[in-house]
Amino acid sequence: MNRKKRFSLLGAILIASMLAGCSNNGGTNVTETGTDTPSASPESTENASAPEVTLRLLTDFKDIYPPKPDWAIWKWVKEETNITIDQETWTGPESLALSIASGDMPDLFTVFPGDAQKYGPQGAFLDLSEHMDKMPNVKKFLDSKPEVAQRMTSPDGEMYHVLNDGLGAGNLMVWFYRDDVFAKHNLQPPTTWDELYETSKKLKELYPDSYPFTFRHGVGTLAAFGPQFGVYPYMYEAPDTGKIKYGVTDPGFKVMVEYLNKFYQEKLIPQDWLSMDYKAWTQQVATDKTFMTIQYIGQIEIMNSQLQNGAHLKFMAPPLGYGDKAYIQKADYENYGIAVSSKTKNLDATLRFLDFIYSDKGKDILSWGKEGETYTIEDGKRKFLPQYKEPNDLRKELGIMTSTAYGVADFEASLSLSNENEQNSFKEAMKYQFPTMNLTPVLTDEERSGITAIEEQLNKYYESSVAKFIIGETPLSQWDAFLDELDKIGAQKIIDTYQVALDRLKNNIK
Repeated sequence: MNRKKRFSLLGAILIASMLAGCSNNGGTNVTETGTDTPSASPESTENASAPEVTLRLLTDFKDIYPPKPDWAIWKWVKEETNITIDQETWTGPESLALSIASGDMPDLFTVFPGDAQKYGPQGAFLDLSEHMDKMPNVKKFLDSKPEVAQRMTSPDGEMYHVLNDGLGAGNLMVWFYRDDVFAKHNLQPPTTWDELYETSKKLKELYPDSYPFTFRHGVGTLAAFGPQFGVYPYMYEAPDTGKIKYGVTDPGFKVMVEYLNKFYQEKLIPQDWLSMDYKAWTQQVATDKTFMTIQYIGQIEIMNSQLQNGAHLKFMAPPLGYGDKAYIQKADYENYGIAVSSKTKNLDATLRFLDFIYSDKGKDILSWGKEGETYTIEDGKRKFLPQYKEPNDLRKELGIMTSTAYGVADFEASLSLSNENEQNSFKEAMKYQFPTMNLTPVLTDEERSGITAIEEQLNKYYESSVAKFIIGETPLSQWDAFLDELDKIGAQKIIDTYQVALDRLKNNIK
């Protein structure tokens, strides 16, 4: 398929995402125009009666759920597709490159988008956009998730991998608070950063040795704070204009830094916030040293399982700092995917495997397993068998929702093993996502090489300068000089480069 035909396939999928931004429900149904009719409709292929094939799969190794050859997940794949998966694992960061260079490539790879963009154009990975007619379920998935298609598409329209989807909610960074402490002292969760400040002061009076408000990702946490002030710190597509914006230059960003400076000066946040690690953060949360925080949503459940004597954490709506509405980062997406070797001798089977794991039936089986084997039906609802007490049990014992063992996952399966408090946290969090993602469009190699040095210098200056503003080493009266220096380094060139990439994507898919 030539480039023009590829864009006719992707056009309706991507233009909706780029023009309208990413919806909070994670996808928009789009009616395609000018596309080829697939040779088979979704769910219609007779996979189980297809020829028996063994596919080699290279994937990552996780200590918390080390791969097992007898995982039930691969048994179910075999039952439904007649495909046997021979799973191999990385031995280190260089494993992917070594596998490609060896000439003895497996059929399937677990990859990050950067891997796909690096090795795909070199000829290592198959351009999947050329084979959508054999993967009607993958095509259906991309039709329904234009923002996913956008993130996996190269500047010239190639798709060197297909991204996983469904478990992205675990990537959300949310606010939570000690509701037991708030109830004890008749305090209400703050709804604005002014209230956050006042509540922190009251808690500091009640607990002098505490830092009432804590976070642990240093300057990087500003990406999570930014949506409460209407921005992301770096380059992103502004939802109101559809153009690339450098969030640091927005007035709301300065207001955020002013707040953080005030919190730091009055010791309402830890004085070591720049270097705080996970261990230090958990210790503060567990020992009445902090009462409000922003962290990955799964930490609510993890920490609640460790807290004692009635201590308890609960989701908190993001407080408004600047603008009309407070948001959290739109981060309910996955950054992992599957690539197919360009040298595979089992092309039909690899495409069949991908199509199954992105089908409705594949989503169901690879998320829940099978009735009687992994779950029962009680009062019309599925309930996992008693031996599966938490989501990681599904991974360790069955292989469910592990790398490349699913295309689209049903997050409700994982969520069903959480209690009501944690389930409510996920449901509430989805109401507050920023309209667009904190991502930049894919650049060509030439574009990337043209800004790499500038971008590194800009980011280094930004991080050091913002840290100094927050701790008071540089007075906020120097803010305009800071913005001038960003411009001198070359911020506008980076904005222009990403804008060209964004415009190209929009123009190419018309």
